[in-house]
Amino acid sequence: MYATNYMETGILNAFRGITFAAPAQVYAALFLNNPTETGMAGTELMYEGYARQKIDFTTPAEEGNGIGVRNAAEIIFPAPGTDVGTASYIGIYDSAAGGNMLAYGQITEPLDIRANQPPVLLKQETLFWLEGNFSTAYKTKILNLFRGQNLEGFTPYFALFSGSPQAGGGELYGGSYARVSIPFSTPAELASGQMQIENSARVAFNRPMENWGSYGCSVIMNAATTGTPVLFQEIMPAQPVKKGYMPIIEAGAVKVAVN
Repeated sequence: MYATNYMETGILNAFRGITFAAPAQVYAALFLNNPTETGMAGTELMYEGYARQKIDFTTPAEEGNGIGVRNAAEIIFPAPGTDVGTASYIGIYDSAAGGNMLAYGQITEPLDIRANQPPVLLKQETLFWLEGNFSTAYKTKILNLFRGQNLEGFTPYFALFSGSPQAGGGELYGGSYARVSIPFSTPAELASGQMQIENSARVAFNRPMENWGSYGCSVIMNAATTGTPVLFQEIMPAQPVKKGYMPIIEAGAVKVAVN
């Protein structure tokens, strides 16, 4: 499944201090065709008696190279009185009617909607997972939106690590070292359909009073000190930060996208 523009924008706005409020309940909807990233295309089933169904998701867990959630129980839609067609897509909404689509995806085995036969999505058949450079902790927070937990806004700080913080890399240290606050732009849609933000201003670290070591990973943290990693990007080869050299991040150099 893919996040819609609405959900992508909410995720990225968290980097701008804006909390993405989670719905108390999410609902599954069936579509005859692709609702697309807008969440407003496609044709939702509308036969007499049809209704979106509540969907409860499992605790986020490892799925392949990422973290995912699945429907915790079988989902049964009302049976139509006549043949309707073939449902080939599913959408996840924050409301039983109207509302905002959060995610959508193609059904692996399309459902042939026949008269007097209720459409069924089997237990754990619906999967939404995240890969990429968000930390495991942050992926879990994003997925918990489907489980009624808000994605809290935060002030992002840029930090330098010797390597990936998820693989034992440590943050650099030394005289005058400190993380730097990094502001982000309003989310904008790329030609690919992804929503993206980028740092809206040039930021610079303090000038080192001594060698800080080498950094092999750029990390976005959710606090000026301590906190947890949100996003990381490994750098090859590692770059030394020597006395007198001031690391600078030019405006637009850090881009964060969600799909």
